[in-house]
Formats: sequence, structure tokens, C-alpha cells
Amino acid sequence: MSSVFTYVKDLYRGKYFRDVILPISILCIGFTWRSFYLEERDLCLDEPFTLFHAQKSLLSIIQLSVEGEPNPPLFMLLLHFWIKVGGTEVSFVRLLPLVFSSLTAVFLYQTGKRFFSTATGIIASFLFLFSNFHFFHSIELRTYSLLSFATAATLFYFFRLIKESDRNWIVGVLIFFNLVLVYSHYFGWFVVFMEILSLLFYLKDKAVVKKIIITIFITFLAYIPFFLVLIRQFLKSSQGTWVEPPGSVNEYLYQLHNLLNHKEVFNVVIWVIILGAIYAFFRKSWSLLSKEYLILILWWFVPYTIMFVLSYRIPVFITRYLLFNSIALYLLISVSVFAFFNSHKIIVPVMGLIILLVMVNRMKILPKDFSYREVKNATNYVIDNKQIGDIVLLYPYWSDNEFSYYFDRTIFSDPMNLNERLAQVKVFPVWNQGMAESIIKRKHCKRVIYYLNGPNPDEDDAIFCYLKEKFALIECTLYPQTISVSIFEVKQ
Repeated sequence: MSSVFTYVKDLYRGKYFRDVILPISILCIGFTWRSFYLEERDLCLDEPFTLFHAQKSLLSIIQLSVEGEPNPPLFMLLLHFWIKVGGTEVSFVRLLPLVFSSLTAVFLYQTGKRFFSTATGIIASFLFLFSNFHFFHSIELRTYSLLSFATAATLFYFFRLIKESDRNWIVGVLIFFNLVLVYSHYFGWFVVFMEILSLLFYLKDKAVVKKIIITIFITFLAYIPFFLVLIRQFLKSSQGTWVEPPGSVNEYLYQLHNLLNHKEVFNVVIWVIILGAIYAFFRKSWSLLSKEYLILILWWFVPYTIMFVLSYRIPVFITRYLLFNSIALYLLISVSVFAFFNSHKIIVPVMGLIILLVMVNRMKILPKDFSYREVKNATNYVIDNKQIGDIVLLYPYWSDNEFSYYFDRTIFSDPMNLNERLAQVKVFPVWNQGMAESIIKRKHCKRVIYYLNGPNPDEDDAIFCYLKEKFALIECTLYPQTISVSIFEVKQ
């Protein structure tokens, strides 16, 4: 038994194991595990919109962001080339965010291992892998996995630039990931701002200061074409969005609970840190206040708190917007365990394992009470029940992307003629009741199928009420969480 323990210990300490085997294993675990869930959910919410517009020309994609799309165009541009290679099947397009998410776990490990300890890197990477929200967004066709990946890579190369300021190539790599940050999401500027703020710890190191200033300057210079778009988006958001402001200061802790899966995990983390502080105090073994540790506090606390305070004026304090911030949080938790317990050979892995086990226990993989939609079933119901002469009304108007994806892929794949192609098969996205009335009167139809992506049809839905008044309701089928399909025909 002792020989087995010795072998495992020697293997763990081996450079090849730490530098090659472990990161490759983390990459494979993250990618393979999540790949089983690529088709678990229908393409829904904002995903069809992203995929639909990614089919357009590069100029059209950039123009979309310039004209008001809430995110910069980088993810959509990458997706444009991705679907050129493998098409628009759900299982393929979702591989792109999965790749970014899997690489994020590797960068978390590498940052922990290189600048703190191997145990720190392992704990941080698995906190990320076991996160409910990161799991969901790792296979969601949106930019959030790219933003998290760029944040992790930026932090890694920022630390490298500090430690290896004589290596000029690191400046180029850091500039590259800075640009990935700010062109994938506007919140990427929070990370760039943290780089500037972190200079306070290195004012005496002129080489570091000079190279970081060069990095920031070139980042700003390369973003000049989009600064006006950023300002306009900020002003637009200041007038109100669909996001609600925090109900109370409890929201500050609530989002931390989300990033750690549950309040219970957060409480365990707090108790581990308290016990570690007591342990370090009595052993007089503080190894905590390194500059890198303080930078992690800064990179987590400042953006998180600013976003919370800002949300009382411009609401942005929701979990998916905070995912990039969790990169520093997971590393901070891992480093705290390692530093407080002073690298104890047994206590550190035990405490880390306790946190991970509680997090796994509270993990819910793609729960149906979170952003679940049965778009495919609802669309197939329309296909099965649509008769010659029927018209289909889609509401809201933006339901056209998700519906057409499952209704007829050839129509979906013709983004420049979507409305015309849908009209040819008597499918009409509508903005309001007036538009619905106009279409029905022009087409003189005997039956109407009403596809509603919103709250269940009731007296508050003007189109449903109008149809119920003018036609006889034959059937209404509900699909979780928000889709309904109603069939109406002319009253006898």
C-alpha cells in the first residue's frame, strides 16, 4: 500500500504529469463530458438569432453590431467560418462554444499551477467545470464562453508578463486576448481596466509598467472603430433594458451563490477560509499577501461590485453577465485554501476536495426549470397540423428564426430572403394585433395556427383574444416553458 502511495505521490510531483498529462486530462474531461449534452436542448432563446445572422456576409455581421446588436461581432464572425466548415446542425455549431469553455478550464489550471501551486490549478479548474451556469453556457451558441475563455487567457498572460517582462512576445499575446475580450463582449473592458488598476502593485518595476501601458494603448488603438458603438450601446442601456435592477443588497450574495451553484457551497467556502485563517494565525504561517493574490481579489471584487452598484442605474447584474468575473473568483477560492493552510500536504487537498464535493452535490445539469424550451416539438406540431390554405402567425416577430430552423432548414439557410420564403408557405411573423388582422383579412383564410413564444395565451394577449373572437378555438397545446400553439378555424 505504501508503495502505491509513493508511486502516486511521485507521479503527482513529476513535471511531465503536471505540465502535460493534467492539462490534457482537464481538457478532455471538460470537452468529452459536456459533448454528450450538445443536443439535450433545442436551439432556442438567442441561439437561433446568432446562428441565423452568422450565415450572412462578414460585412452584414459587423453592420448588425454597429446598428444595435447588444454584443460586438467577434463570436458571430467566428461562427460564420465555423458553419462554413460543418454546417448548421445543433451538434456541430455548439462545438464552438464547447471548445472555448474546455480551453478555459485549462487556462485556469495553468494559472493556478504556474503562479501558485498545482493543487490550486486543479481546484480552480474543477470549480469551473462543476459550475451549473458555465456548463449551460459551454454549449449555448452565444458569446459568453468566448468571454470567459478570453478572461482566463488574459489573466494567465498578464501574470506571465509580470513575471517574465523580458519576453516581448508575451506583450503581443496579451494584446491579442485583450482584443478578443473587448470584441466578444463590452464587459471585456472591465478586465482591461483591471490590468490598468493592477499597475498600482508594480509602479517600481518600470519594465512591467512600460509593457502593460503599451499593451493597453494598442488595445485602445485597435478598438477605435467600435468606441462610438460602445458609447451608443451604453446610452441606450441607460434608458432601460429587460434586466431588472437588484431588489436588495441580498442580490450581491445571491449571484455569488449562483456562481458556486448554491448557498450551501458558498457557506462551505466561507467556513474553510475562516478555519484556514485561524490555522494560519496560530501557526504564524501567513503566506497570503502576495501581489498575485491581491490582484485576484482586485479582478474579482472590483468588477463584481461596480456591476452591482451600476445596476441600480443600468441593470446588468445577472448571472450570465458575471460569468467572466467568476474566473478570478474560482482562482481566489483555490489560492485562499492553499495559502491559509500554508501548503499543508494533506489539509489543502482535503479542504479543496470538500468544496468540490459540495459543489458537485449541488450541481444541476441543464435543469428544465432554467431556460428550457421545446421549440422542435412545437414546430413539429405546426407541421403535422398545417393544412392547405392555413396560415401560421408567429409572435413575437423574432420567433421567425427559431421556428424556421425546425420548420424548414432551407428557408432558415436563406437569411437574405427569410420573410419572403416564409410568406410563400403562408407563415407570417407579426409585430402586433394590427399586423395579424391585416394578414388574415388579405388571405381570407379558414384556419389560423398561432405560434406564441411568450406567456401562455390568456386575456392579456391581444392577438389571441382577437383570434378567439373572430374564430373558433379548436385546440391549444402548451410547451414548457413559454411556447403555445393554438389552432383556430372559421366559426360555423
